[in-house]
Amino acid sequence: MMHTLVHSLRARSGPTLLAAMLAASLIALPTAIHGASEGNSEAREAFGKAEQFRARRDVRSARIELMNAIKADPQWIDARVAQAEVLLSLRDGLAAEAELDRAVQLGLDPAAVRHLYGHAYFLQGEPVKARDQLLAGDIPVRHQGYAARVMGKVALQMEDPALAGTAFNRAMELDPKNPDLWVDIARFRADSGDQAGATNAVDEAVRLDPRNIRALQYRGELLRFQFGLGAALPWFERAMEIDPNDVPLLTEYAATLGDMGRMTDMLVVARKIIALDGRNPRAFFMQAVLAARAGQYGLARRLMQQTRGVIDNVPAVLLVQGIIEHGEGNYNAAVDKFSRLVSVQPDNRQAQNLLARSLYLAGSPVDAVDVLKPQVNRSGADPYALWQAGRALEAMDERSQAAGVLNRAAIHDSGRESALAAPAPLSVLQAEAGRNPDDARIVVPYIRALYDAGDLAAAFSEAKRLQQGNPGASAAHVLVADVAAAMGNYDEALDALGQARSIRFSEPVMLRMVEMLRAKGAMQQSGEVLAQYLNYNPGNIAALRWMAYSHLETESWSVAAHILENLRKRIGDNDALILAGLTRAYTGLGQTDSAIATGRLAYRVQPSSPVVSHLYGMALLADKARQRDAVSLLKKAVAIVPENEAYRESLRRARTLQRASRR
Repeated sequence: MMHTLVHSLRARSGPTLLAAMLAASLIALPTAIHGASEGNSEAREAFGKAEQFRARRDVRSARIELMNAIKADPQWIDARVAQAEVLLSLRDGLAAEAELDRAVQLGLDPAAVRHLYGHAYFLQGEPVKARDQLLAGDIPVRHQGYAARVMGKVALQMEDPALAGTAFNRAMELDPKNPDLWVDIARFRADSGDQAGATNAVDEAVRLDPRNIRALQYRGELLRFQFGLGAALPWFERAMEIDPNDVPLLTEYAATLGDMGRMTDMLVVARKIIALDGRNPRAFFMQAVLAARAGQYGLARRLMQQTRGVIDNVPAVLLVQGIIEHGEGNYNAAVDKFSRLVSVQPDNRQAQNLLARSLYLAGSPVDAVDVLKPQVNRSGADPYALWQAGRALEAMDERSQAAGVLNRAAIHDSGRESALAAPAPLSVLQAEAGRNPDDARIVVPYIRALYDAGDLAAAFSEAKRLQQGNPGASAAHVLVADVAAAMGNYDEALDALGQARSIRFSEPVMLRMVEMLRAKGAMQQSGEVLAQYLNYNPGNIAALRWMAYSHLETESWSVAAHILENLRKRIGDNDALILAGLTRAYTGLGQTDSAIATGRLAYRVQPSSPVVSHLYGMALLADKARQRDAVSLLKKAVAIVPENEAYRESLRRARTLQRASRR
């Protein structure tokens, strides 16, 4: 039926064709299908209202009017198909399939809507059924671009990036001015590591349709990924002005607010999402996160149950589920959740630390050490991981090893964080890289192995080659920076990081830039990088630490104290370095009692830390009655790190003051 109508339209002359198109628009039939019914007057009125809502991008209101149209005339095929299209926009594949089935039962040729069937099956997570529809040979030409676009998404669902690329290329040939296609291409490029290409694609989508919700939303998502949380909000809010009830958009907006620490605002949006979609799992999850952060683990568990297990395999969900179990003392259950998380994110250090802690508390110190061993044995080990490993080794009665690891934790000898750690022997990796010189997944481990072997020149050469072949991938530039920094070539490293930053200004990029600028003595530039990062990520703990330490160095005591107190409120009294920094700030402010109180807390957390011993000692030195204790702590700091001239100078000063007070 559809094929006959399309063929007849093409065969007509220009004026005749124009008249036919006008007639079709007057009766508001977007699919131009004539079937079991032409639609009665009541149905047509509702249909016309639905089309007006769709033109204004209000698909929820359009859905209601189409329900009215179908109720008024259940035999009208066009209303069924239009409703299926609206339901697909609302990501309800199951309901869309039901409307399509009814339209086919009423006499619609299935070939006319195979593209919609494919989309519906894609949304239901049935890629094989979707593929069979989308690759059928009878799809009308005017729908082939749509079918190719959805086929690209289906191919990604099937984990076939080559097929996805072919499908998206075909869609570009058939429908190059479709903004939805450019959004899908942007997502495909981002998932492939081409962040610059993704940005170009979504910019094209916004250019083609400045009011396209998906384009505006994804532009915000990319900016969030590129620069930080705050950068996304204007784009989300711009899209919300167009459609304030778009659930996927609201979900991203709420998640971003939560990540920024704006929990009250997040809760308001999450509740709105539930009002619009009472079964939305991410909205319940966000509320569960808020409850878990407040220590209300029972409430968090009940909220997680409302997700009905739909998102249980998402890493962030596994993390929160593990935290809930851990918080309620169910350590074996926590081990199960954190083990699953580590299996899907093997490089997630937070997950490793949580898994090790749960194993230790569950009475399995040997397993805890096994989890932490790769991290402890490499550069950039988390001090908390070192502390945990030391305690687990003590529980195993490995006192000598425990002492060595705990000493590293005490002097904060974690090394500079780096992504360079080889997973296999150099010879094996070299052979694989030789066979696949352009495959980053293979070449990167080879570069790591060269780095570990001390062959920095070869590692740098390979990293540069990878960088040149992947200019849109932030990770390629970071790899060059890491190797260059190890060679002491900070200018090359900073240049590479500048390129990485233009693609994605992430926390690892920021930290590397700060460290290298400080190594060069460019303290002002280092502070500028921190300020720019915090502008979009105002709650980032790592950046706030550095900002506070910078203010301590310039003796801006009140600013440093303000930042550190806020951090202390967020993460508690278990971070010795934050407490030590506060001790220094209060000492500088002349608030001796506060300085001694925080110094005491820091020393209780990490008594073997030379930093803590030194700053606590300096706080005590300001109290004439505690000078003997001050000398004792400063002697301890010097004993741990005898080459530290600042510690030695503080000890000399303390002894001088002690002698003077005896006269």
